[in-house]
Amino acid sequence: MEEKRAKDQLKAHIRAQNQELILSTAERVFARQGLAKTTTQMIANEAGLPKANIHYYYRSKKDLLEAVLSNILQLWLESVSCFELDKGPKVCLTRYISEKIDQSRINTNASKVFAMALIGEEPFVLDYLKAHFVSELNREKQTIQTWVEQGQMKTTSAEHLFISLWALTQTYADFDAQIKIVLDKPALEEDDYDQAKAFITHMILTSCGIND
Repeated sequence: MEEKRAKDQLKAHIRAQNQELILSTAERVFARQGLAKTTTQMIANEAGLPKANIHYYYRSKKDLLEAVLSNILQLWLESVSCFELDKGPKVCLTRYISEKIDQSRINTNASKVFAMALIGEEPFVLDYLKAHFVSELNREKQTIQTWVEQGQMKTTSAEHLFISLWALTQTYADFDAQIKIVLDKPALEEDDYDQAKAFITHMILTSCGIND
């Protein structure tokens, strides 16, 4: 019994390692090559695995892409804090912007793959957003409305506020090549992201009538 349990645990460990390797490699290749041009053979080559190993876990490129996107979306849901009513709009918006910029810095490939999927209107992403992000947005919208009623911020459209927040923060991942040209740098440095946080935070707080 113990021997069988040990074998099962080893198999599960190997499976988890292989899937992690495949998904991280696929994310990188999708970001570099684009969703349409990427092939499972490219991913297998970069991962150093036989193509058959890829298809053992994911039957098709579509299944693999959806697994990658699921990982990305789950990461974003877990890594960005929800608004807390008692913390107030200044603290929550400042923290939200900082966390979103950090995600653009740390997980650049993930952001690019997500953007490509949105542009291509991948059904998996659209369905996921409708199922999860809409309910999250409605929750945050209620919190923002309460802050407005309490006089802590000006009346604002929660929907357009979040659209602006996503655009302002995710551009540092999705269009990092453009930003490097504008800043005349071969690579973005931590100080660049810190300056972005400060500028975006000031702009958002000011537009919402919050003293920063």
